[in-house]
Amino acid sequence: MGTKIFYFSATGNSLQIARNIAKEMDNAVVLPIARSEINEPVGGVGESIGFIFPIYFNGLPRLVKRFIETLDIAPDTYCFAIANSGGTRSNSLGTLDDILISKNFRLSFADEIKMPSNYIITHPLPDKVQIENLIAKATIKTKIIAESISNYELKPAKRKARLWSKIVNYIFLYKNASKWDEGFRVTKKCTGCGLCAKVCPAKNIKIENQLPSWQHSCEKCLACIHWCPNGAIEYGKSTNERTRYRNPNIKAQDIINSLEA
Repeated sequence: MGTKIFYFSATGNSLQIARNIAKEMDNAVVLPIARSEINEPVGGVGESIGFIFPIYFNGLPRLVKRFIETLDIAPDTYCFAIANSGGTRSNSLGTLDDILISKNFRLSFADEIKMPSNYIITHPLPDKVQIENLIAKATIKTKIIAESISNYELKPAKRKARLWSKIVNYIFLYKNASKWDEGFRVTKKCTGCGLCAKVCPAKNIKIENQLPSWQHSCEKCLACIHWCPNGAIEYGKSTNERTRYRNPNIKAQDIINSLEA
C-alpha cells in the first residue's frame, strides 16, 4: 500500500503542498509531472495517486493535462487532486475528472487551496503579510486534506463555470501559444547564469551568447521571471517594477532537481 503524489510547480506552491501532504501520510512519494515518464499502470487496490497543480487561466496547465491524458491507472485506485490558485473560480478539477471519466475512472477526492498568485503579467503580488497569511492558512488546510485522503474520504469534483472556464483556458493558454513567449525580454541585469533555462519545465529556454532565448513552447508558468536572481527578465512592460515571487519554503535547486533526469 502506498501513495504516489504527482505535482507540477513553477515557483514552489504546488511542491510545498505535495510535500506537506506526503509528510502526513504513510508510504507517500512525491513525483514531478514535468519529469515523470510512466510506462506501466499506476495505483491498484489499496493504492492512491494524487495530482497537485496550479490553475492556469481557469484550467489545467497544458503539461498537466497531457500527463493525465496519457497516464495508465490501474482499477480500484483511489484518485485525488488538489488545485491551487489565487482564488480564481474555475472548472479545473471538473476538467481533470472528465479526463478520468474517459478512462472509466472518477476523482475520489477533489479540493482547492488558495495560495499566492504569481502571474505578475496581469497583476502585482499580494504584499508580504498577505503572502505569509495565505501560506499559513494553506498549511493548515493541507493537513486537514491529508487526513481526509488518508482515510479514503470521498469528495467529488464540483463543476464550476464550465463554459466560461473552457473559453478562457483556450483563449489565454492555447490560442497562438507558439507566439506567446515573444513577449519576454532580457535587461542589462542579466549575467548569463543560465538559471532560467534550468528551472523551465518545458525546456523552452536555451542560453545563446550568454543570454536566454525562448524556443516557442512556453507553458506560461513564469518560472524564468520569478527565479532569475537579478530580476533581469521582463514580459513586455507589464512586469516592470513588480515584485517577483518564490515560495519561501522552496529553493531554486528543488525546482531544478524536479526537472533533471
